[in-house]
Amino acid sequence: MKKTEGPQVRVRRQGSSFGTRFYKQLPLFLIVLPGLIWYLIFKYFPLWYISKAFTNYGMSANPRFTGLANFTRLFQDPKFWRAFRNTMILSLYNIIFYFPIPIILALSMNELRTKAGKKVAQFIVYIPHFLSWVVVGGLFVMLLSPTTGIVNRILVGLGIIKEPIYFMASNDHFRGVLILSEIWKSAGYGAVIYIAAISGVDSQLYDAAMVDGAGYWGRLIHVTLPAIRNTIATVLLLTLARIMQMQDQILVMYNASVYEVSDVLRTYSYISGIRQGNVGYATAIGLFTSIVSVVLIVLSNWFSKHVLDEEIL
Repeated sequence: MKKTEGPQVRVRRQGSSFGTRFYKQLPLFLIVLPGLIWYLIFKYFPLWYISKAFTNYGMSANPRFTGLANFTRLFQDPKFWRAFRNTMILSLYNIIFYFPIPIILALSMNELRTKAGKKVAQFIVYIPHFLSWVVVGGLFVMLLSPTTGIVNRILVGLGIIKEPIYFMASNDHFRGVLILSEIWKSAGYGAVIYIAAISGVDSQLYDAAMVDGAGYWGRLIHVTLPAIRNTIATVLLLTLARIMQMQDQILVMYNASVYEVSDVLRTYSYISGIRQGNVGYATAIGLFTSIVSVVLIVLSNWFSKHVLDEEIL
């Protein structure tokens, strides 16, 4: 008769098996550990300070609980509504003008016939991603300068404009500068993500489409785009989450003459908290911004689920 093992033996063996697997994968856990510690310190630990949004911290030597006073002031502040309006407008511009560019770049580079050509093209469009916004802001200031900038010289030389335009101080042009600089810096990074997704498409699908008589546009519409639909939906969600948090780009490039069209929620929070010392009010602005970001992410997931037939969350 075969002797069966008791529950204690099975538990002990399972525990030993887990310990063995953990020991074998210990190098992987050690690799992940620094990133986990970073997130705990800089992402989760600061969540405790959300409570400052309900105090007058920074405006009194003895901070006290003030309830929703900061939020009441926030909704009555014209500067807050100006920042909120600018945030929504710039977010919409990013979705309309920036979001399709990486997809177009990826599809274009995927048509290059040689590997060397693809690598050179990817390097050219990807390298601006590694430049800081300080460097990018300085480049655009020089290029768009009304006195020495090459852009104004070309426009005047071609007769498109009669006099140089001070792009960095013009309410009519500054939002366009922000969107163009975002495209130049970040579109290459987005394109690499789509190229990776396109490279994973089964080549047999293209062969079958060609047998059915599909041309380039037919293969693009019926094979490539459906195959990377999940990637498009994911990048859309990440883009919506990121654009509400825009700050570094604007802080580097804007000035007092364009506050009316460029001051966003994060920059207004920075000015209120760091420059004016009203940390409680600035925290309330940041909390409101985070809530709006969550709402946009949920709406993006709904759009992805019902329009693209891809659920991300």
